[in-house]
Amino acid sequence: MSTPAIALVCLASTLALIPQDSATRPVPPATAETESSPAELRRKSFNVDESGLALQGYDPISYLDKAGPKAGRKELAFVYRGITYRFATAENKAKFESEPARYEPPYGGWCAWAVIDGDKVEIDPMNYEVIDGKVYLFYKGWLGNAKKKWDDKLKADGAKKTVTAADSGWKKLADADKKAFDAEQKGKK
Repeated sequence: MSTPAIALVCLASTLALIPQDSATRPVPPATAETESSPAELRRKSFNVDESGLALQGYDPISYLDKAGPKAGRKELAFVYRGITYRFATAENKAKFESEPARYEPPYGGWCAWAVIDGDKVEIDPMNYEVIDGKVYLFYKGWLGNAKKKWDDKLKADGAKKTVTAADSGWKKLADADKKAFDAEQKGKK
C-alpha cells in the first residue's frame, strides 16, 4: 500500500474515533516552527493529546540516550510554547529547558516519512531514528512500518536529501495551517 493510502486509512481511522461535537477540537493540523507561532496554533499543529502532551508522554531527551526512550514523569513536566513535555529525570528536564528548540522533535512529532508526502500520521513513540541530534519519529502499526521506507530512502538518497524532502513537506503543511489559523482568527473578530 502506498504512503498516501496508508495516511488516508490512518486519518480515517483516527477521525472515526473522534466525537464530532462542537466541544471537541479537530484533529490538529501542522504548524510553522517559528518563535512567533502562537501557543494555540502549535497545540493544534503538533501531534499532542487533548491536554497538549507531546510524544505520548515520553521524555524527548531520553531518545538520545543509549538506553533509548523512557516514559516521562508527570511531576517532571515542562510546557514549551503551549506543548507539554515530560521527563524521566530532573537532569533531562533541565537540559531541555536550556535549549527546547534543539530537542523538540521535527515536524511536530508526526511521522517523518508521511511528512515527505505532505501527510500527518500518528507515530509509535518507540519507532524512531536520531540524525544529527534530532529525533525523527515514525508510524508503526497494522499498515506497516514507515521507518523501513525512511531507511530505504536514506540508503538511496542519503540523510541530507531525505531530511530536506521531509522539511519541504513540513513547510507546505505549516504554511497551509498558518493560513487556516489566520483565517480562523480573523473570523473570530
